[in-house]
Amino acid sequence: MDIRWSIVITTRNRARMLERAIRSCVEQTVPCQIVVIDEASEDATAEIVKGVPNLKYMRHDQPWGHSAAANQGIRESDADWIKPLDDDDWLAPDCLEKMTAALTKAQSEGLNPVIISGPAVNVNEEGAEVARQRPVATVPVVLKSRDALELMLVDQAPLGTPVQVAHQRDAALKVGGWNEHRTFRHQQGDEVELWIKLAAQGDCVFIPSFIAYRTLWPGNTHHSVSPEDRFLSNVSLKNQISAELDRNTPEKVCSYLALHWALVASKNKMYGQAAKLGLRWLRHPSSVRLLVDRRSANTARKFMTPL
Repeated sequence: MDIRWSIVITTRNRARMLERAIRSCVEQTVPCQIVVIDEASEDATAEIVKGVPNLKYMRHDQPWGHSAAANQGIRESDADWIKPLDDDDWLAPDCLEKMTAALTKAQSEGLNPVIISGPAVNVNEEGAEVARQRPVATVPVVLKSRDALELMLVDQAPLGTPVQVAHQRDAALKVGGWNEHRTFRHQQGDEVELWIKLAAQGDCVFIPSFIAYRTLWPGNTHHSVSPEDRFLSNVSLKNQISAELDRNTPEKVCSYLALHWALVASKNKMYGQAAKLGLRWLRHPSSVRLLVDRRSANTARKFMTPL
C-alpha cells in the first residue's frame, strides 16, 4: 500500500522560523502535502507561504489554541498519514522516506502500525546542535498495541515530542484527535495523551534514524510548572493508560513518579515539594527499580520485534 503524507504545521508570529520549517518539508525526498494553520499571525507569515507547491494555508482571525489548530490540520489533510511539525522545528530531508520504509515493512508483515517515532537532534535557538536523543533501538522495531501501553505505563516506550512522531490520520480522527479541553495545571503531556489513544488503536514503530531537529528554548513554559503539578500531570496520563488496559494504575507507578519529581524538586532547591513527594514515594519504596529500568531501557527490549 502506498503511503501518502501530510505535514501539519501550526504557527503564530514566527515567520522566519516557519520559513525554515516549510523549506524542510519542500526538501523531503518523498512527495508530501503541507498544511499550515496560522493562529492569527501579525507578521509576514501569509507572505512566507505564497507560491509554495502543494501547500494548503488557513489563517484564524484569533488564536484557537494549539490542540484545536492541530485538529483542524488533521481534518484538512488529504493524506492518510500525518507528520506534525511545530513552527520552530524542522525535518531531516529523508524523514518521511525513512518512516515510509519502516511502515511499509510493518504492513507487509501483517502488522497494524498507527504511530511511528524516531529520535531528534536537540538544537538551541540559533539552530546549533546541543545533544542527540538516544534511539530506542539500533534497528527499526515494532511494539504491539498492548505491549506499547504496558511499557508507556512505566516510561519504557518513549514516543517523544510531536517533531519525532507521525500517525495515521484515520486513527487520530477516530479517537477525537488532540484534547482541546486540557487545563493548564495538567498541560504537561498534551501530545502523550494523543499517543496513548493512538497506541490503543494499533501498533507502534520505532526507527533509529535521526529524522528531525527540535529547538530547546530557555524558559520554556514547562519550567514554570512546579514539580508537584508535573507529578499530577504524569499521574493523570498513567491513569489514562491504565484505563486503556482496563485496570487501575499500580501504586508503585505513582510512587516511582513521586520519587522522580522529588529528585527534580530537590535539584531545584524546592525542598518543601521534595519532602512532600518523597513521603508519597515512601508508600512503595521498592518502586525505585522502575527508575533504574527506565534509565537502562532493558524492559522495553524484551517486547520489541525487529522489522
